[in-house]
Amino acid sequence: MKIKVIDQVFFRCNESDKSKESIWLLHGFADSGLAYKEIFDSPLAKDFNIYVADLPGFGASPIRPAAVSIKQQSILLSQIILKETNKERKVNIVAHSLGALIGTWICQSLKDNINFFFNIEGNLTEADSYFSSKPLQFDSAEKFSESFHEEIFEIAKLEERYKRYYSSLRFAKPEAMMNWSRTSMEHIKDDKCGHEFNKLDCKKLYIWGDVDTPKETQTFIKKHKIPNRLYTNIGHWHMVENSVILYKDLHEKLLTT
Repeated sequence: MKIKVIDQVFFRCNESDKSKESIWLLHGFADSGLAYKEIFDSPLAKDFNIYVADLPGFGASPIRPAAVSIKQQSILLSQIILKETNKERKVNIVAHSLGALIGTWICQSLKDNINFFFNIEGNLTEADSYFSSKPLQFDSAEKFSESFHEEIFEIAKLEERYKRYYSSLRFAKPEAMMNWSRTSMEHIKDDKCGHEFNKLDCKKLYIWGDVDTPKETQTFIKKHKIPNRLYTNIGHWHMVENSVILYKDLHEKLLTT
C-alpha cells in the first residue's frame, strides 16, 4: 500500500498498473478510508488498481471550500477518477453508508465509464440516516461532535466493530460532519436516494446485513427488486466485520460478470 494525494484528497492505494481496471472506495459518515484497510490483503489488490479515499474533512483530507456539500464532493471525486484512470478501462465503485450517495452520483456522472457499483448498507430510505441526521439536533457542529464522540466511545467499549469507527471519528472535522448532514437531507427525503440508486443503468449490487438494516429499507429492497446480497448476522460495517468473505465475493463477482 502507498499514499497518494490528488487535489488535496488523501488516498490509500496499491502499486497501480494502468492496464487494469480500478476500484474506488468511499467511506460513510464521520468515517475514513481505514474502514477498508483489509482490501490490500485481499485478492482484489492483485487484479485491480485500488484507491481508498479519505473524503474532504475526514481522515487525513482537509476540508475543501469548493467541495463542502456532499453533492460537490461527488463532482470532485468524479473529476479525480477521470483524471487518474485509463480511459480504455472501466471503473468500479464501492461505497458505504451515506457515502453511497456520492457513489450513486459518480455512477450517474461517469455512466459510460462505470462497470460495477457495490453499495454497502448505503442510504436507500429515510430510516437509514440514523447517524447522519443527528447533527441537525444541535446548535453547533462542535456541540454535536462532542456528544457523538462520547456516544460512540461508550459503544466501542462493548462492540469491537465500533472501535475502528471511533478511530476514524477522532479525525473527522466537526464542520465536515455538519456539512454532510445538512446537505444530504434533501436527497434522503421521501427515499429519493434509494430511487436514484434503483435507476442506475450500470451493474449494481446492494450489500446488507440483518443486524442493522432498518425494516423500511428491507421492504424497499424487496418492493423495488433491487439486486442485493444479504449476509446474515452481519452489522453495518461489512468490510470490518466480514472482510475476508466480502472481498472474496466482490472479487469473484467482478471476474465473472
